[in-house]
Amino acid sequence: MVSWHSSSIEEVFKLLETSPKGISEEEAEKRLAAFGPNEIVERKESELFKLFRHLRDPLIYVLIVSGFITFYLGKLADSAIIFAVVAVNTTVGYLQERKAEKTLEKLKKMVEVKARVARRAEREIPARFLVPGDVIVLEAGMKVPADARLFKAVRLRVDESLLTGESVPVEKITDVVDEKSVSKPNLVFAGTLVTDGYGKAVVVATGERTEIGKIARKTEKERETETPLLKKMKKLGKRIFFAILAVSTFNFLIGVYRGYSFDFTFLASVGLAVAAIPESLPALVTMILAMGVRDMASRKAVVRRLPAVETLGSVTTICTDKTGTLTRNKMKVVKVFAGSKEYDADVVGEVDVREVRMTLLAGYICNKAIYREEDGEYIISGDPMEIALLEVAAKAGIRERDWKTIDEIPFDPAIRFMATAVEEDGIAMVYAKGAPERIIAMCSHAMVKGKPIRIDAEYLNRVAEDFASRGMRILAFAYKPADAEGFKIKEHVSDMIFLGFQCMIDPPREESYEAVKKCKEAGVRVVMVTGDHPATALAIARELGIEGKVLTGEDVEKMSDEEFATGIGVFARVLPEHKLRIVRALQKRKEIVAVTGDGVNDAPALKAADIGVAMGSGTEVAKEASDMVIIDDNFATIVAAIEEGRKVFKKIQKVLAWTLPTNGGEGLAIFSAFLIGLALPILPIQILWINTVTALLLGTTLVFEPANELKKPTKGELLSREIVVRIGWVSLLMVLGAYFLFFSQENDVAARTAAMNTIVFFEIFYLLSARNLDKSFFAALKRKNPAILPGILAMIALQVIVAQTQTWLQATPLSIFTWIEILAVSSLVLILSELAKLKKF
Repeated sequence: MVSWHSSSIEEVFKLLETSPKGISEEEAEKRLAAFGPNEIVERKESELFKLFRHLRDPLIYVLIVSGFITFYLGKLADSAIIFAVVAVNTTVGYLQERKAEKTLEKLKKMVEVKARVARRAEREIPARFLVPGDVIVLEAGMKVPADARLFKAVRLRVDESLLTGESVPVEKITDVVDEKSVSKPNLVFAGTLVTDGYGKAVVVATGERTEIGKIARKTEKERETETPLLKKMKKLGKRIFFAILAVSTFNFLIGVYRGYSFDFTFLASVGLAVAAIPESLPALVTMILAMGVRDMASRKAVVRRLPAVETLGSVTTICTDKTGTLTRNKMKVVKVFAGSKEYDADVVGEVDVREVRMTLLAGYICNKAIYREEDGEYIISGDPMEIALLEVAAKAGIRERDWKTIDEIPFDPAIRFMATAVEEDGIAMVYAKGAPERIIAMCSHAMVKGKPIRIDAEYLNRVAEDFASRGMRILAFAYKPADAEGFKIKEHVSDMIFLGFQCMIDPPREESYEAVKKCKEAGVRVVMVTGDHPATALAIARELGIEGKVLTGEDVEKMSDEEFATGIGVFARVLPEHKLRIVRALQKRKEIVAVTGDGVNDAPALKAADIGVAMGSGTEVAKEASDMVIIDDNFATIVAAIEEGRKVFKKIQKVLAWTLPTNGGEGLAIFSAFLIGLALPILPIQILWINTVTALLLGTTLVFEPANELKKPTKGELLSREIVVRIGWVSLLMVLGAYFLFFSQENDVAARTAAMNTIVFFEIFYLLSARNLDKSFFAALKRKNPAILPGILAMIALQVIVAQTQTWLQATPLSIFTWIEILAVSSLVLILSELAKLKKF
C-alpha cells in the first residue's frame, strides 16, 4: 500500500500517471469505469424489515391480541376487521416512509457536491465523476470531494472534525511527511471542509477507498427519520392511547357489572379504543411532511433537515443577503473609473489609457473564476462578481495569459480585500482588489495620466459614494511593484498605488418586489444584511420596499442588542460576527429568524438561526450549516418555502381538528351506552369498519388541500384552544345525533344501521367545514382539492352498499325518509361549525 503522505509529489504523479495539469477526459472515463463512481453506497434496511417496523406500536399490539382473541371466540368477521385495521395502518405507514425516503434521495441529487478539476483545463464537474489522478482545485467554502495529496497550499486550512472530532481547522502543507507520522497535513480527505486559503491536490482515493468510506463500511450510521413534530404526534397519540385504555378498561368493568356477555363486552371495549385513538395520524403527518418537502423542491427549495418544514411556518423575520438573493446575481461591469475619469465599460477596449488597462488587469489577476472559450463555447464558473471582472477584461483583450503566481492573500471578510502577486521579469507585481474604503486606506499614491501622484482619499471616497448611491457595487484596485527575491506579499500591501474602480450593477429580481410585499402582508419582517456599501444597499432596499434605517457593522459594535434589533431595515458592511449578533439579538426578542448565507463565514449565523438558508451557488460549508438550500438563490423562493411551511402546519392542524372530534364521538357513543346502561347505538364491528374506511377515504383528502395565503406566522400550537373546544362539542353532537336516529327506528338492526350512517355523514359534513379552520365553507369551495369529492362520493357509495346488501356488518336497507333524517341531523355539525367561525356563539 502506497504511503501518499511520505511520498514526494513527483512520485505521486508518477504512480498515478498524471501531472499538475491533470488527466484527459478520455483517460478519466477509463478510470471511472475501472474504479467506479466517487460515492459511498448506503446500506439500506430490507423492505420487509421496514414493513414490520410499523407493527411496533402499543395500539397495534392491542389490536393483534384482540384479533386473535376474537378469532378464538369464533367472531370471524370481527377478527377480520381488526386484522384489516392492522394491515391498513401498517401498509399506509410503510408506503409513506418509502415515499419520504424517495423524496429525500431525489433532493440529495439536487444539491450534489461539485468539484473543480483540472483536466488539461479547469472546469466544474459533479464530484461523483472524480477518479484517482484527477487534479482538484480547493478554495475556502468547498467540501473536499475525495482523498488527495496536496502540491500547492496557500494559507490553506481544513476543518477535519468529521474524521477527528477536533474543531480547530488544520493548517495544510505540501512537504513530505514521515511515513510513521500520525498527522498527515499534506493530505486532504473527502467530506472535510476548506475554511481558508487556496490549494491544488491530486486525487489518490475515491468512493469507499477514502478514509470516510472505510469508516462507513465499518459502522452503520443510524438514520434519524422522525422529526420533532412526528415525535410530538406520537407522544400525543400515546397519551390519548393510555387515556382511552383506561376508559376502555373501565368500560369493560361496567359491562361485566351490568351483565353483558364477556365476548360482547370485550369487543365493545376494543371497539371503543380503536374508535377513539387516532391511529392514522402518524401516517397522515408523514404524508403531509413528505408532500411538503416535495412541493418545496418543486419550488427550488431543498430541505436538508425535515424539522425545517415545521419551523418554516413560524418564521417572523428573514435576514437576507442582497447580492444574488434579492438581486439577479448577474453582475455586469458598467463603469470603470480610473485616472479621475469615468468610462463606459462597453468601450474600454477602445481606450488606450494605462490606468484603465491596469485596473482591468488587476481585476483579471485577482480572480479565481473560470471564463474560457473552448470549442466555440464559453466555460464559465465561479463567483458572479469575479466572472464580471473577467468578462470586462476580455473586452480589452486581457485573457488566457499564464501568469506565474508567486504569493497571494485570499479574500477574507475581516480584511475586505484580496491580493495576488505575479512575477514579471524578476519583478513581483502585487495587485489588490477590495472594498473602496479599504483599498484607498492601503494606498499612498494614485495613478493619474500614467504617473503616480499623492492620493486624495477624500475625493476618491466621495466618488465611490456617488457610484454606490446609484445602486452600483464598487470594487477598488491597487498595485505595487517589488523585488521578487525573498518576496513576502504581506510586506507589500501598504503604500500601494491606487488604480481605479470597477462599478457593477446587479438589478433586483422582478419577483423580489412581490415577495417583499407578500412578507409585509404576512407579518414577516425583511432585513437586508450585506457586506456592500451602505448607499448601494439602501438604494436597492428602497427600490424593493424594505423599510427601516441603515446601520453599518461599525454602528452595530457601538450599540446594544436592544437598540439595533428594532427599526433597522438594512445592515451594511457587516462582518460574520456582526451577522451572528444580529440573529441572536432578534431571537432574544422572540423572533423566529430565517437567515440566508453562501460563504464560509456565514456558517455561524446559519447554524444559530431558527432556519439556516444556504444558496445553491454558495459554498459547501454554508450548505452543511443550513437547514435548507435554495437552488435558484432567489428571495422569492424563500418566501414560497415559508408559504409551504405554513401550509404543512395548517394541514396537520386540519387533520387534528377533523380526526380527534370524530374519533372522540365514535368512542363516546360506546362508552356512554355502557355508562348509562342503554343499548349500544353502534356495534364494535361497525366502529372498526367506520374508523378504517373514513381514515382512508376522508382523512387523507385533507392532505391534498391547497396552500393557504401567507397570512401570519404559526405559533406552533397544534392543539389550539379552538380545536380542543371543537373536540368536545363535535363529539357530543355526534353522539346525540347517533342516539336520535337510533331511537327513531323500529328495530335494533335498522337503528344501528341508521346510527352508523349518521356518524359517517357527521364526519363527511364536518370534513367540509374542517377544510378551512378560519374561513367559511363557501370560501373553501373556491379552492381545488382533487381528492375530496371522489373521497366523499366513494364513502357514500360504500355506506349505501353496506346498508343495502351487507349482513356481516349487521346492517339493513334504510328507507328514503331515514336517509333524509340522517342528512338533516348530520348536517347540523356543518351549520354549527360555520356559525362558530362567524363568532356568533
